[in-house]
Amino acid sequence: MNWDNYTVEEQIEITQAMELIEEGLSLGHTGDIRGATFLVMRAIEIYLNAALYLRISPAFNQLITLVQKESEILLIMEKVQDIIVELEYLELREEIGKLKLVLAVLAYKQGNYLEASMLYTEIAEIFFTVDPDEYRQASAMFLIRAGECLEKIGRLERAENAIFQAIHRMDTSIFDYSAHFAHLIHLIGKKKYEKAIEELREIAGFFRQMRQELEKVEEFSDVFAYLKNNVLARLFHMISEFNLLKMMCYRFCGEEEKVQEQAKKSVEDLRRTIAIVKEELRAEHYSTADLHRVTFDLFLLQLFQEFAAYQVEDPLDLVLRGVPEYIQKILRKMQFFRLTEHIVEVDLRHAMEIFDDVPLSAILDPFREFLIQAIHLE
Repeated sequence: MNWDNYTVEEQIEITQAMELIEEGLSLGHTGDIRGATFLVMRAIEIYLNAALYLRISPAFNQLITLVQKESEILLIMEKVQDIIVELEYLELREEIGKLKLVLAVLAYKQGNYLEASMLYTEIAEIFFTVDPDEYRQASAMFLIRAGECLEKIGRLERAENAIFQAIHRMDTSIFDYSAHFAHLIHLIGKKKYEKAIEELREIAGFFRQMRQELEKVEEFSDVFAYLKNNVLARLFHMISEFNLLKMMCYRFCGEEEKVQEQAKKSVEDLRRTIAIVKEELRAEHYSTADLHRVTFDLFLLQLFQEFAAYQVEDPLDLVLRGVPEYIQKILRKMQFFRLTEHIVEVDLRHAMEIFDDVPLSAILDPFREFLIQAIHLE
């Protein structure tokens, strides 16, 4: 910290607040969340009274990593909303955006995905209007997160629109994802697999470029870093879904060597995706949605291994290894964990009944029959 930027009085206030936050976080790590919240809130009051507004959202960011219970979340949300009202009067748009990001993360933790989606959409617009050049990629990332929230409550059309909006914001080219995806459905439906492979390369390449652009985005808070990791994992996942379709096309074209090559690449991608989410699980920064996604990644990884007869990773051990025991118990009960367990036990061809009811993603669902046909292909 550069103390030269602060007056002597401000330095005293900051030191006092930082000591309270440090003490609060120590309490939090011992399980005393109520005590931690009380002390961090006192620190935030110091910042607020001293007009040290830029230090408020970082304090909240540290606090929300500790909370899980509904009562704790509601208490913090109420305080954040009160401070936002004050900052709106001062027209501190960037700081308002950072505090709304705290609200969005807490709403997501609650499982209130509709509220979270609205907040992420609002945050995207706040940052984009503050500085379109600096926050272009970040605002797109918030829109992707909004789309993910909408997917979780079945608002698929709105989710798709949010993703398209994010793509449009990030991409300065004329890539039309919806047109490419519709063309892909047409090509596979007409069994034009070689052309479908070309289309899949283009789509996956586009999302890979998006991922690379997001990796460059500077992280202005721990909460933003958490969100960035989640969106990067999401993009890895989307790329893997398109690559699964590409691998099936290779199978129909009789190119088994390319089936193997694609499986190897995609298994590595999914390992990275799972590793990103597991970092959050180990730190106990997660929601039910994060658990759902990591088990879907697990399911997808095993599909690659089954299609290519390329079993190099025990998927169940991969996702459980190094994760706290109580989270392991939750993971074991989740649908895609149990489906993957079933596939591992009996192999994919003998587990075909799962595809009748399994809720596939928006990318894979239009190709459900194609997936089943590829599994049966000798």
